[in-house]
Amino acid sequence: MAVHRRGRGPDLVLFHGGMGSWKHWIRNVEPLATRFTVHALDHPSYGASAAVPRETSGAAYLDLVHDAFVALLPGPAPLRLAGFSFGGAIAASLARRLGARVTHLCLVSPGGFPARRFGERPTRSYREAGDDEPRFREICRHNLLVNMLSEPASVDEETVDIQAEGVRRTRFNSRKVSAGGTLLDDLAHLECRIRLLWGERDDSPFRPADLLIGEIRAAVGTLDLHRIPKAGHWSAYENAPEVNRLMLEFFGS
Repeated sequence: MAVHRRGRGPDLVLFHGGMGSWKHWIRNVEPLATRFTVHALDHPSYGASAAVPRETSGAAYLDLVHDAFVALLPGPAPLRLAGFSFGGAIAASLARRLGARVTHLCLVSPGGFPARRFGERPTRSYREAGDDEPRFREICRHNLLVNMLSEPASVDEETVDIQAEGVRRTRFNSRKVSAGGTLLDDLAHLECRIRLLWGERDDSPFRPADLLIGEIRAAVGTLDLHRIPKAGHWSAYENAPEVNRLMLEFFGS
């Protein structure tokens, strides 16, 4: 796995969302690096990491990530993990496998719930664009506002650049993990500290916040929940100052 490292101090590992890369944390790495050694990963078949076979199952993918992770960060040193969306399911799986080595787990609107049919998600297919670059970027902008961000003002050209690069470098279907149903059982078996961050505007007919947060609460018991104001699903980008504050507070305790 490719890794973007910054800072000095205890190890803090960041796991990105679907169709993404370490750049899902582009507004968080430097603030967190003031107190931690930050390892912002590209998952296998994402960003600059090596590809896995497209037919790889969700379970096999989690096994592969575990093996690559242990090779990347061997030994008994304590770990702090943060996972966003698809990366939340990966981080929870790793926390369960690594046991006492993981001291803190911060989930940012995690995936990993069972596959269910909620409301229709009005996204557009990137294949519509063909070789038409302006149309491709238009679709990126549209899908960001459906899936990730709550305000058109949040989607500038740099944001579209991150999305476009992530889409083009995605070689694995993240839904095999993000809709794989592993999250709640993994959380129920954890003994580390857990904090859940969830954008106030990350709530829709296809992602009902109260239901999903309630399922996490049932799995972990007392829930350290923070709703992030003025933010949708990608709250670590849309309201980075608040997410950075809450992560620094949590991981430093």
